[in-house]
Amino acid sequence: MKIKFLILGILTTAVLLILATCGGKEEAKPAAAERVSGARVEAVKLENFPDEIEAPGTVASATSAQVAARVMGTVTAVHVREGDAVQAGQVLVTLDEREFAERRSAARAAVDEATHAKEEVARGVAAAKAQADVMQKTYERFVMLRDKKSVSPQEFDEVEAKQRAAQEGLAAARARQQQVASMSERAQAELRAMETVSGYARVTAPFSGMVVRRMVEPGAMAAPGVPLLVIEATSQYRLEVTVDAAEALNVKRGTKARVELDALPGKDFSGTVVEIEAGADSASHTVRARIELPRDAAIRSGLFGRAWFARGEKQAIVLPAGAVLHRGQLHGVYVVDAEGIARLRMVTLGKSIGDKTEILSGLGDGERVVLDAANRDLDGKKVEK
Repeated sequence: MKIKFLILGILTTAVLLILATCGGKEEAKPAAAERVSGARVEAVKLENFPDEIEAPGTVASATSAQVAARVMGTVTAVHVREGDAVQAGQVLVTLDEREFAERRSAARAAVDEATHAKEEVARGVAAAKAQADVMQKTYERFVMLRDKKSVSPQEFDEVEAKQRAAQEGLAAARARQQQVASMSERAQAELRAMETVSGYARVTAPFSGMVVRRMVEPGAMAAPGVPLLVIEATSQYRLEVTVDAAEALNVKRGTKARVELDALPGKDFSGTVVEIEAGADSASHTVRARIELPRDAAIRSGLFGRAWFARGEKQAIVLPAGAVLHRGQLHGVYVVDAEGIARLRMVTLGKSIGDKTEILSGLGDGERVVLDAANRDLDGKKVEK
């Protein structure tokens, strides 16, 4: 029992000493805020800001083509690779043309044969005509002699028969000449066709541009209509966007659009709508539109971008880009309170036009902000002019 009282006494004494010690000190005063001068501070207010329709999309060439062979054949060589620039008419792929060469040689042989036949039949026609002319003159003399009773009927009949035979021979020779002429024309047509088909063994570029995809290697079998390469013209690109069907009435052919591409931050383009679908997609309820972009060496197909179409104006809080601080995916501004202390506050950004950025939430009308934050550390500091 005595031990318990002794411990209790010691604890009581310790508590009294601690209380006495604390009571003897003055309360610590908070340190004065660090002062910063030279910052631009202004009260924000609602102002007119463009009201726009936003439409996402992808850049595509205005002219592109899937290059395919016109005939079936084995690919012997592919002369280009992805990224190569090509000129119109340049040979891109070569097919095995041995079969075409054989058929072309056969067609040429047929033409040569028809030419010889034409020469031979022409000589036959000339001989038949000469014979017919002689017999015609003989027949005319015998007609005169018959009228004078100077030849017998039998002699006249023999001459008349020979005259008819000569005329029939001439007619037969001319008929043969027409047949040979027709045969020669068919042979010529076959040769022209084979020369054309032989040309199909060399697949050429339909226009000048760039190879963006290669789907064939030597040894593969090419078939009509099966793509071998994809080529696009690099002279003109378009942004293909999807517009909500409810907003599509505000977008027409010739409508101007402001365009930004994710791969080219900070660079705005002005485009014009050149095509827009007449009806909306039944599944997504969107309308596809194509915006012609200005020529720029940095623009390539496949880039993701956005287009904005003007719809009017709206009231919004707008700040210069220098007032916004970026912390990864977060964005903030320094708000200055009544005592002049700057506090970092997270805000939600809207669209940016030029040097102006729309603030969707996090900031109220009349609040004062630092306009030239420029990633300075002002949080908790007193801002002075």
